[in-house]
Amino acid sequence: MKICFTGDVFLGGDLLHRSCENVVESKVFNNADVRVVNLEQAVSDSQYIEEKCTLYTGSYALKKLKELKINAVNLAHNHIQDKGLDGIAETIYHLDSFDIKNYGAGVNAKAASQPYWVTESIAILGYCDFEKQYLRQVEIAEENKPGVNPLRLNKIKSDLDNLPVGKKAIIYFHWGMEHVWLPPGEDIDLAKLLLEDERVITIIGMHSHRAQGVVNHAGKQAFMCLGNFLFPNFYITPPTQLSYLTDEEKTNTKFITRQYHKVYEATYKKWRLVNRVSIILEFCTENKTINPVFVVQDDNAPVIKELSGIRLYVFRTLFKILTVLYKLPGPIYKKLHQLNAIEMNSLWRLQIIFFYLKQLGLKKFSKEVSDYLRKKTSK
Repeated sequence: MKICFTGDVFLGGDLLHRSCENVVESKVFNNADVRVVNLEQAVSDSQYIEEKCTLYTGSYALKKLKELKINAVNLAHNHIQDKGLDGIAETIYHLDSFDIKNYGAGVNAKAASQPYWVTESIAILGYCDFEKQYLRQVEIAEENKPGVNPLRLNKIKSDLDNLPVGKKAIIYFHWGMEHVWLPPGEDIDLAKLLLEDERVITIIGMHSHRAQGVVNHAGKQAFMCLGNFLFPNFYITPPTQLSYLTDEEKTNTKFITRQYHKVYEATYKKWRLVNRVSIILEFCTENKTINPVFVVQDDNAPVIKELSGIRLYVFRTLFKILTVLYKLPGPIYKKLHQLNAIEMNSLWRLQIIFFYLKQLGLKKFSKEVSDYLRKKTSK
């Protein structure tokens, strides 16, 4: 059996009114026996929306998963609660009604811990990190509260212990910092520790929104982040709300951003190339081999193609370099990670500043900065 694992999938934005039957031009994906994705959104028909950067669609969008022939989705991520706690239960209800298996979140802690059995002997478990500076606003499932399965070593060990004797697991992690090449050293250490467990087949990571490298340890692999698989462009309205505009409103939208941040008028959010390249993992259950395949989403349309030519060479080379860097001694790697995080954060903020100057103009921008500094000083 061939099982295909992908990174982040969002069914809204430019994909909302488009069929998904032919959007993925990849033999590895289309020829798989089972397809598993990270569904990076909430699914709810409620009018309620959390006051944060949100990703959601109504239940009607789930037919796109059927068109993509998706068998199961990971829900252990920081957007599952974007329609509130009730939205978590509603998301699961709608997925069940479409007969799409799901794992990693639930109406309570017991439900969130349940694995998806992709074969009789292989389970998939999903976990989301929380209480980190770079991963906040995450609802953890409790005895009587909906949420995600928490990413903590003792919880993972407990879930592995609950597997029947002789059964093994593939683990989905939503972890790490966004928009960096080098994941935190503690995540690499955790990956190595878990790979030493004979019950763990491999680890598959999400959240950075870019394809990172792989940790090779104990004869197994941990793919730190697969990146965005099918993540269409979308519109943002003030301050940071995902919005579905009319055709006339879209025509009147003047600004485009490549980041995700506060805006002052309707803005079209497009992904950069590094956020459109992702990895598909083809896992063969017979010989336990994992084949990584690079794909890319078109800049202007939600269409996926296998990477080729010079871009394939560049990203394969980058993948190999990152994999080597993950082997560096802890203190050296920690310093490189810190430098990478500072560099990416500074670049990100600088790009946002230039965008604000363009959207507001110098006079309004200066006033925004002055008001921000005044409020900060008065605290």
